[in-house]
Amino acid sequence: MALVAGAGLLAGCRSGVNPTPEPVGSPTPPRSPTPLSSPTPLSSPTQVPVDGPAVFHLKLGAGQSLTLRSPQPGGCPGFDAVATLGQERYLRLSAYAGSCDASGNTGPGNGRHGVYRSTADVPADRLASSVKVHTALGDAVVFTQPYYECTNSCRNYTEPVAVIMLDHPHDPTVPALMVYSERGTVGLDQLEAVLRDQLIP
Repeated sequence: MALVAGAGLLAGCRSGVNPTPEPVGSPTPPRSPTPLSSPTPLSSPTQVPVDGPAVFHLKLGAGQSLTLRSPQPGGCPGFDAVATLGQERYLRLSAYAGSCDASGNTGPGNGRHGVYRSTADVPADRLASSVKVHTALGDAVVFTQPYYECTNSCRNYTEPVAVIMLDHPHDPTVPALMVYSERGTVGLDQLEAVLRDQLIP
C-alpha cells in the first residue's frame, strides 16, 4: 500500500464526515495540494521521492498517490503530506520542529490531531499501550488516540498514529515523522504495514 497526502475514542462531537481529509475548524482556508504523483491509479508500484525536513521515498501501489501540502510558518508542521491508499482511505504525514507547541496532545479533536515532535510528546497512557514497529527510516511508536469532531452534533473516532524517530534526520530540529489516519479511515494493521513495507530512505 502507499500513502496519500492531503495522512482510542475521545468524547466529542461533529456533524457529517467530509469526503477529503481537511481539518475541521482550521484557522486558515484549505491549501491546494501539489501532486507528487499522478492522481490516476498506477498500474505498477512506483517510488516517490519526498524532500523537506524529512527526506525519504514512499512506495506507491496501484491506485495510490501522494500529495504534498505547503509547510506552515515556523515549521508547525514543516512537512505535511497526504497519502491516498484507496477510496476514502488516507494517511497524513507530518513533521514538526522542536519549537512547535505540543501542549494539546492529551485532547485531540476538531482538526487538532496532536503535535508529535518526538516520542516524548506521546501522552503516558498512549505510550503505555503502544507497540514498536521497525521502519527503514527508524523505529516507530504506534498507538491509537481518541478524536472527536463537533458542530451541531458530535462524532467520535479512533485514530491510529505512528511517531517515527528518524535514524538520519535531514534537519536536526525535526527528529521525527508523524504518520496518522485522520478519523481512522485506515486501520492500525494497515498503518503498520505501510510503515514496514512502503517507507524507504
